[in-house]
Amino acid sequence: MARLELLLGVVLLPGAPVLAQEEEPVRRAEPATEAVRAVEPPTEPVRKAVAVNPTVRVLIESPQEDQILPWETVDVFVRAERAFLGEGGNRLHVVLDNGSPIEHDHELKPVVLRGLAPGAHVLRVMVVQPDGKMLANPEAMARVNFYVRRKDFSNFQPADQPYLTVNLPKDGPAFPDSEGKVWLDFRAHNVTLSQDGYRVRCRLDGAEISLPRAEPHAWTGLPEGRHRLVVELLDEEGDPVPEIFARVERTFEIPRMVKAVNPKEVDTMNHWLRRGQ
Repeated sequence: MARLELLLGVVLLPGAPVLAQEEEPVRRAEPATEAVRAVEPPTEPVRKAVAVNPTVRVLIESPQEDQILPWETVDVFVRAERAFLGEGGNRLHVVLDNGSPIEHDHELKPVVLRGLAPGAHVLRVMVVQPDGKMLANPEAMARVNFYVRRKDFSNFQPADQPYLTVNLPKDGPAFPDSEGKVWLDFRAHNVTLSQDGYRVRCRLDGAEISLPRAEPHAWTGLPEGRHRLVVELLDEEGDPVPEIFARVERTFEIPRMVKAVNPKEVDTMNHWLRRGQ
């Protein structure tokens, strides 16, 4: 008990004045001298997204324009940008002079043209879709003029004059699509087709039609066998355009379609015949 009083005496002696603890005066809130800055946007400007150009473009790397080649065999190298060539997909159709397209689906391998006659030649290369039709944009087709051994103009089509490029049908077998259609796919160069102006006349096996628009045309129900097609570009007066590539002839053949027979049906028919004997 005495020890507790002693301790209490150390803390608080009897008769000693109690010192009050001083409190800091409450300060009034003063207005801020500087305005609060808003969050500033980043200094680097926001970049707009650049759209990737999906346009297919064809470039003929060899032969080059107006090149004179010393051989009758010519290797054609083509670069097709954004075309994604492959078997059964997009591919190239190569047209030499006014001939039928040569199909090619490997961009790294050349198209080999053999036995070319001396003189001028015109090469056209186009990208076609899986169904064989040309792409609509002009960049998907390229053209070059070249020469074999000598430079003459015996087989030359001026690039600035009206002419035709006929893609389909090709010479040889022509298989109708799932709807039984055989397509004429073409392009008219340096002219605008219309009802009263330039137009395309087609004769298929003697039957004539006039096409006032540069759009693919389909024939339905063509019989099996060989067919002859003549495509001509006509001027405003209805006369054939006198350019070498303004008239294209093709001969195609629709093969005979053999229907597959169910083996079970064959066995049933044989059994029925054996019973009748």
